[in-house]
Amino acid sequence: MRLFGFIAAIVVAQLFMTTPLRASADPIVMKIGTATLNDTQHEWMKRYKAAVERDSKGRIEVQLYPASQLGSIPREIEATQFGAIQGWVGPPEFLNGVDERYQVLSAPGVFSSLAQAQQTSQDPAFNKAFLALGADKGLLGGAVWISGTNALMMRKPVRHLADVKNLKIRILAGPLQEGVMHVMGATGIPMPLDQVAPALQQGAIDGIITNVSTAAPLKYYESAPYATEINQPYIFSICVLSKTWYDKLPPDLQKIVSTDASTVGRDILPFVNGFLKEQRAAWTAGGGELIALPPNEEAQLLASFAPIANDVMKDKPAMLSMYDAMLAARARVR
Repeated sequence: MRLFGFIAAIVVAQLFMTTPLRASADPIVMKIGTATLNDTQHEWMKRYKAAVERDSKGRIEVQLYPASQLGSIPREIEATQFGAIQGWVGPPEFLNGVDERYQVLSAPGVFSSLAQAQQTSQDPAFNKAFLALGADKGLLGGAVWISGTNALMMRKPVRHLADVKNLKIRILAGPLQEGVMHVMGATGIPMPLDQVAPALQQGAIDGIITNVSTAAPLKYYESAPYATEINQPYIFSICVLSKTWYDKLPPDLQKIVSTDASTVGRDILPFVNGFLKEQRAAWTAGGGELIALPPNEEAQLLASFAPIANDVMKDKPAMLSMYDAMLAARARVR
């Protein structure tokens, strides 16, 4: 019996020597949701996933959930605040209920090019202040970047400003986009993106103001094939992370999560430019039409946008201060 025990001990020892030990514990799961699919937001998420998993050497596993798989936009934001998921990506305007200052980037008439808009969003002082807005509400800003310019995707063609009057158009949340609709004579209808397609199909809304780069991958040309490119206001995207989750990470992983987010956001402009060109072609290939307003009407529309921001913010000092910070950042990049 003693001999048997001795032999068994040798066998067990050899197993420990020849069987590789587990290199590390299970990776930390990082779930990130968004409402869109195969667009600039989804591309940012894919690049971010690759960067975090590479730099953390597999200690963090990033799981992506596009197309509202984790719920509608308000539910995903709430889930991020409470730590049920670890991140959300979408237009900052949907964070209006967290802090109204998130909507300043949607002020019309501020930017004249994608490059100018992107450089403004990456200005160190403005970027830091903007991404800090949700810290006391459980949200840590990871990155903000330009996603594109706006167009009216409509069930019926809008070839002149008069054509848009009295129509119901889906907008992002907040009074700035409501102001845009007001000066155009239309009614803005805030609505989560997952509800837009059936609303267009059923005629509950007449159209949506959004980016061709978002609308073409979602095949909105099937129910709203007329895209009038008004180019204002510019569209940005933001990634917010769960502060509860982030605060529990070790310092080295915190640095990777935050640094990779800002780096991917900073470097995505070439993709945004190329993707917009591709999706304009995809829109027409799918049966949609791209429409431009007559130059005099486009100038008239831009002039009508000029007072909206000050009208909305005149009694909101904190919001006006953030707007002024954005304008100062824009001046620094000119």
